[in-house]
Amino acid sequence: MQKKISAAVKTVFLFLFLIAVCCSLNYLLSALNIFNFVKTAYAGTHSNQHYSDIILKTSEIGKIPYITKNGIARGGIIKITLSQAIKRALSNQGNILEAEHIISEKTDLKKAADASLLPDIAVNAGGIWSRTKNGYPVFASANGMRELISQISLSVPIFNPKIYGEISLAGDNLKVAEYRLRLARLFTAARITQYFYGLILLKDEIKIERKALGGAKKILTAAKIGYKAGSLSRFDVVQTELMADGIQTNLKILKSKVKSFERMFLMEIFYGSVKPEKLYLNTAAPHPAGFQYRMPPLNNLISKAIKKQPLIKIADAEIKSAQSSVSISNSGRLPDIQGGAAYGEDTVNSFAAPNLGWQFFVMLNIPIYNFGLHKGYIDAANERLMALKSAAAAVKLSVKKRLTIDYGRASASKKKIYGAKILAKKSGEVFKMAKEAYLAGAFNTLELQEAQNNWIKSRIELAKAVNAFYLAISQLDIDMGIIPSGEGKL
Repeated sequence: MQKKISAAVKTVFLFLFLIAVCCSLNYLLSALNIFNFVKTAYAGTHSNQHYSDIILKTSEIGKIPYITKNGIARGGIIKITLSQAIKRALSNQGNILEAEHIISEKTDLKKAADASLLPDIAVNAGGIWSRTKNGYPVFASANGMRELISQISLSVPIFNPKIYGEISLAGDNLKVAEYRLRLARLFTAARITQYFYGLILLKDEIKIERKALGGAKKILTAAKIGYKAGSLSRFDVVQTELMADGIQTNLKILKSKVKSFERMFLMEIFYGSVKPEKLYLNTAAPHPAGFQYRMPPLNNLISKAIKKQPLIKIADAEIKSAQSSVSISNSGRLPDIQGGAAYGEDTVNSFAAPNLGWQFFVMLNIPIYNFGLHKGYIDAANERLMALKSAAAAVKLSVKKRLTIDYGRASASKKKIYGAKILAKKSGEVFKMAKEAYLAGAFNTLELQEAQNNWIKSRIELAKAVNAFYLAISQLDIDMGIIPSGEGKL
C-alpha cells in the first residue's frame, strides 16, 4: 500500500514538473519573440532616414512601444534638436512636394524644347480625285482619275531663332522652379525655428515658475509655523497663500500654451497628429553663453546673402526668363531655314505601276509684314523685362534691410544677455535676504512678494534674452538663404 502511495505521489510530482517546464519554455519563447519584435521595430525605425535623428524611449520599464506609421512610439519620449526637426519637416511638407513636382514638370518641358532641334519623321498619305462628272480634269497638272500619294518624310530645322529662344526659356523656367523649391524649404525652416524657440522659452518659464512655486510653498509652511507660534499674523499667512496661488495660476497658463505649441510643432514636423508622452528640445550651445560670441561684420553677411538668398536667385532667374521671352518675340522678324527629305510613291489609276522616288528640299521663310503683330509682342516682353529688373532691385534692397534689422536685434540681444545675467544674480541675492528677513519678522509679506516677483521677472528676462539671441542668429541664417543649424553661430 505504501509503495502504491509513493508511486502515485511521484506521478503527481512528475506531472507538476512537466507542467512547470512547459510554462518556462513558453515564457522564454514569448520573451524571445518580444525581444525580436522590439529589435525589428527599432531597426526599422532607424533605417529610415526621416526618423534616424529622433530618439525614442518607452515611458515604463518593460512596456513595448507601439510603432506607428510616423515612426513614433505611443506613450514614448521624443528628444530632438532644431536641425533634426527641420530635416524631418522638410521631408513631408505639401508646399515642398508641390515645388518638387513643378521641377519635374519644368524638366519635362526642357526636354521637349531640346527635342525641337531634332529631326521630325512622319508618314504622309492622301488621295486626290482629279476629274469632274464630264470626264475632264480639275487641275492642269492632274493626269488621271485618282492620284494616291504616300510618303515617309524627314524634316530638319536648320536655322530657327524661335526654337533657340524657347530652349533658353525652358532652361530659365527650370532654374526659377529650383530656386522656388529652395525658398519653400527656407520658409519651412523659418516656421519650424519660430515654433522651436517659442517652445524653449515657454519651457524655460515653466522651470522658473516651478522653482518659484517650490520656494513659495516653503515660505508658506514657515509662515504657518510662525502664525501658530505667534510671530506672524493671519494676514501674512493669507498673503503668502495668495503669492503661491498666483504662481500656480501662471503655471497652468504656461502649461496650456506649451500644449498648444507642442501640438502645432509636432504637426509641422510629422504632418499629422502625434501625441508623445514628453517632448524634449535640445540646444547645442550652452544656455547663457550667447554674450561671449563675436558676430561677423554685417557687410560679410550681406555679400553672402546676395550669393545664396533664394529670393534674389529667383529674381535673377526671372530676368533671364524675360530676356528669353524678348528674344522669342524678336525671332518673329527673323528668317528661318528648314530642310528635309521624303521617299514614297505617286500612283495614277493603277497600283501596278507605282512611281517611287526621293524628294529633297530646303525652304527659307522670310516674314515681311504682319500688321504689327510681332511689334506688340516685343513691346510687351520688354515691359515685362523692365518690371522684373525693378522688382529684383526691390528684392535686393528688402533682403539688405531685413539683414540689417535682424543684425541689430542679434547685437542687442547679445548685449542684453550680460545685463540680464547680472540682474538675475542680484535679484536672487535680494530675494534670499528678503526671505530671511521675512522669517525673522523684519519684512512684511508685501515686501517679500515684491522681491520674489523681481527675482522671477529677472530670470524670465534672462531666458528671453538668450532665446532672442539664438532666434536672431537663426533668423540671420534664414535671411542669408541658409537653413539654420541651431548652434547659435553664423
